[in-house]
Amino acid sequence: MISTSLPAQEKYSRRTPLVESFDKNKDTVVSIAGKQLTRRDDIFGWDLDEWFFFRPRPMATPFLGSGFIIDQRGYIVTNAHVVADALEINIILADDSNHEARLIALDRVTDLALLKVNADKSLPTVTLGRSDDLMIGETVLAIGNPFGYQHTLTEGIISAIHRDMAIEDRVFPSLIQISAPINPGNSGGPLLNINGEVIGINTAIRRAAQGIGFALPVDQLRENLPKMLSTKIESELRIDLGMTVGDGKKPKATKSQPSGAYSPGVLVLNVRAESAAARAGLQAGDVITAVNGEAMSSTIDFYLGLLEHNPGIKLDLQIRRPDDVAAAIDNGKALRIEIVLQERPKPDGIQLAGRFFGMKVEGISAREASKYGGAAEAGTVGVVTVERGSPADNAGIEAGDLIIGLNQNVVRSVEDLGYKLEMLSAGGLVKLSVRRLQQSAWGIKLWDFETTLRTRSSDRSSQPGSDKKEIERIQYKK
Repeated sequence: MISTSLPAQEKYSRRTPLVESFDKNKDTVVSIAGKQLTRRDDIFGWDLDEWFFFRPRPMATPFLGSGFIIDQRGYIVTNAHVVADALEINIILADDSNHEARLIALDRVTDLALLKVNADKSLPTVTLGRSDDLMIGETVLAIGNPFGYQHTLTEGIISAIHRDMAIEDRVFPSLIQISAPINPGNSGGPLLNINGEVIGINTAIRRAAQGIGFALPVDQLRENLPKMLSTKIESELRIDLGMTVGDGKKPKATKSQPSGAYSPGVLVLNVRAESAAARAGLQAGDVITAVNGEAMSSTIDFYLGLLEHNPGIKLDLQIRRPDDVAAAIDNGKALRIEIVLQERPKPDGIQLAGRFFGMKVEGISAREASKYGGAAEAGTVGVVTVERGSPADNAGIEAGDLIIGLNQNVVRSVEDLGYKLEMLSAGGLVKLSVRRLQQSAWGIKLWDFETTLRTRSSDRSSQPGSDKKEIERIQYKK
């Protein structure tokens, strides 16, 4: 008789660290689906009127991706390229429930996006690790939605770190190269270590190769998501705290203890004079440990909490203050401070466009925008006039152009343009995305291009030619 199993005393545990890591995170990973607006580049598929006007109609095409929950209120991280230009975004949770998602923040440069779903319960969340202590050869896991197969687990090792990779028209620095299989639909899902901590965001594959995947390091998420949220809070929610914050201290990694958590709390880096924070008594060096009784473990937690409030609301902050500001933050006194969220006045996009670029803009109707390709998100900010010799003039912008993007982020309206322009500094470099219709013997030609220019500084002359040396023009699509 052939034995079909080992004696009980000789059995090995099948519950490996990989199994435990997956179990810990499987309910935090979501599938993302929806429709994106794309424009057909295949001229053989055009209709007769599209041939005549050289204007391929936008198409709604389905997309798939992955994401992970970072806050129990329903905030989800994914890649920007997964949800960019989305007409609709649907989130499928681990319990198979379907939820419509709102886009909270998106940055094409860092390829990060934040979504929000309204669930009727608290959602499970991931644990963010660190990526400055990664080891070549260490085991990693990827959970995602490849080809629509939900909650697929793949396993591999870290093959290399600090890989720079060109994807389409951008270069992504310091990526993690992994051997875990990554396929279409995996983008935006978490890369985990065997302790179940998120160490990266799966983002790309080399189509000509097999067994090579890439992920954004989680430290880039820790660094860039707070900047995105701060911009959202200041520019759209119109909340002005008057201070900047950062994560607490992080223990140095060693060979014997390669991973260590950030110190709890949010460190106040600086406080602007006469601001709400200054009036409340906050000081640089303070550590915010709780807001309205909710413990703060990171800067991301702090900003996500602010997204839930409006100007005029009073917050109760619990802080630690060192006897000496330069002393270790763990040896401070506990204090409670009340701060009122101050409202910022709305920016004037028309005025700022004139001041920075020397061009007059106005909002145009959706019907008028349809002549420029009918984009769903962009194409409602038209250029009326351009001042001769201005930065806009020297960059090649003309009356009749549409401003569709700024620093690779979509411009949706004149109001939206104002929000983005108020974050710029005088004399800084800016990349504008422009759409133009050109008349030719064959009809009307649609042309998109990017142009980089420098905003006027307070002491720069606006005379013709004063900005010519600052111009770089880049065509990216015809």
